[in-house]
Amino acid sequence: LFDVAFNIDHKDFYEDNEGEYPVKIYFNKTTPSVPKTIEHKFSCNQGKDDCSGGIGTLVYLSHLKFKEPLHIYDDTSVPFSGKVFIEETAYPGAEGCMISNVKVCLLQERNNGGVLKMNETLVCGETGPDGTYSLPVVIGSRVDYVDLTYHGHEFIPSPESTFESGMVIEEGYYGDNDFVDVEKARVIVEIVGGLCDKRLGRSTVHMKIVGCDWNKVTKPQLVDLETFTQSGPRQIYNSVPAHLLDIQVREIRDRDNGNIEHISNFFQGTQPIVRTIDLRDTNAADVAIEKAEGSENPTNTSKGITEEEELKGDTRNSLETTKKDEEEGVELVRFQYDGKLMLEFETTGDELACTSYSLQDEYEGADSLHVLPYMTGFRITIKPKYEIIAGEVYCDIVDDNLKLRVINGVGIDDNEGFDEFLVEMRKQNEAQVEILEKCRDGCVYDIAHDYVNGTRLGANVMDFFAAGRPNIAAPYVKYMDFSIEGRTASATHKAAFVITGYFSKGPGNSFALPTHKPIMVLRDPPGGLSYATYENVKTTIELEMSSTSTTLHHHFGIEVKKIIEMGNDVCVGLGASLCQELWSFHTDAKVFGYEHDLGGIVQKVEKTRST
Repeated sequence: LFDVAFNIDHKDFYEDNEGEYPVKIYFNKTTPSVPKTIEHKFSCNQGKDDCSGGIGTLVYLSHLKFKEPLHIYDDTSVPFSGKVFIEETAYPGAEGCMISNVKVCLLQERNNGGVLKMNETLVCGETGPDGTYSLPVVIGSRVDYVDLTYHGHEFIPSPESTFESGMVIEEGYYGDNDFVDVEKARVIVEIVGGLCDKRLGRSTVHMKIVGCDWNKVTKPQLVDLETFTQSGPRQIYNSVPAHLLDIQVREIRDRDNGNIEHISNFFQGTQPIVRTIDLRDTNAADVAIEKAEGSENPTNTSKGITEEEELKGDTRNSLETTKKDEEEGVELVRFQYDGKLMLEFETTGDELACTSYSLQDEYEGADSLHVLPYMTGFRITIKPKYEIIAGEVYCDIVDDNLKLRVINGVGIDDNEGFDEFLVEMRKQNEAQVEILEKCRDGCVYDIAHDYVNGTRLGANVMDFFAAGRPNIAAPYVKYMDFSIEGRTASATHKAAFVITGYFSKGPGNSFALPTHKPIMVLRDPPGGLSYATYENVKTTIELEMSSTSTTLHHHFGIEVKKIIEMGNDVCVGLGASLCQELWSFHTDAKVFGYEHDLGGIVQKVEKTRST
């Protein structure tokens, strides 16, 4: 800013007290600079009008208007430029990862009355996509500070920066005013097996900044990657750049340093799993925790927190809550490998004697075989679990959205007379008919979990059913089908049941024992000295003794066993009153009793059985 004053003493104006005389004033100035000379710009009328070069400004001189200043502003500016990048992210061809949208302001310190120092903002702007900025600074200004604002981060001049506090802008080049973002954050990486958080092995973790070639994965890899080794399922990484990070798991190795291929391929397949996390604002949460810890311990110091962040309280409980929210939310990256979902099946009352058998070509592809007495209650348990590493790592916690579908064919049959059989049973106890027909058209169960000291484990579905009459058609089995719903991958289990018991085929139908089918065939291997040995061979044979008496009567009908027996072990945990209501208990050796009506002749039969 400078003033122009006129002091005119001329005889032509002595007698003219009313006239006004226009005067045109022009302003021109150049300053040598690189890369070209700077043409100064001037403004008049309180800075509103451009009066540079040939434009000028017009003033009027008249009587008694003396010593009135004309204010002229030199608005000439030079570019003040530089770039902003992230510390310790240099890669070939670049000093580091550039940051866009950083607000850059140039400040000049002024004294107010010689006491109070105030910062005057000269000019502000933002960095572009390439991290550079260029601000027009009026010549003659003094730049005391460069204020950079970006998510509350801390910036310092780079080692190659030319910026010096208090530099006066004159002619010359004012570039290379570079600054680096030194703000750090922490990130928590979980690499786990299923919801059980099982340890998978020794992991190699890779991190890079989004949109930057620093630590970039290439094929082939031209520059060595900076990676981290994580031995446990959960690890905290401190002092990582407080920016958008891409994180991935490069590989998983076992205790013998062998690559666990099926898990490594899951994380690094044709489309590697990459988790992106925004750490630009996590410093606010760290500051909040430091503030709370400082309030608990007066000897600690803290940086303070931003206005947008508020503490939930200064008690220990609120501090723990803040930490938990931080770790499980803002700063947490989770990689989870579930593995293969499997279904384990268990049933009570199983009388199958052998423990090893093959179902490869029989029983419609059944996964398990079981033997139950007819008209007997039994409890089934399905335990879903994930096989993560075969024979080593399993997880028995499943997602809440999974359901179990059960189709039960054990209580019903397609044999002749089944409808009449149900009618007779329904006359005595409707509840027992319902238990036989339970889930014949399919049922859907929620999958429950056990809890031990507040820890969830042991996914399972438990319910009780009843075995109906035997199946008299080959292959003499009934089935229960189980399948998981609510996920893309299927998990199924088919259980085959041989129901042992009695089924009347009417008069004249019988067969003798032994039958023409041998129980076992032993063959002599070829060769004079060869032999075969069989040890601990087990099979299930039932031997029965019966007595029959015949009497005459005058009614016709059927009365086969219509009471479902339930062992005491099945009712454990189900409530004795419920079991007493639905089932009667038998502890003697009597297998069953029935009357077979033959149009006036009643054959009463009682049999005992040993296995």
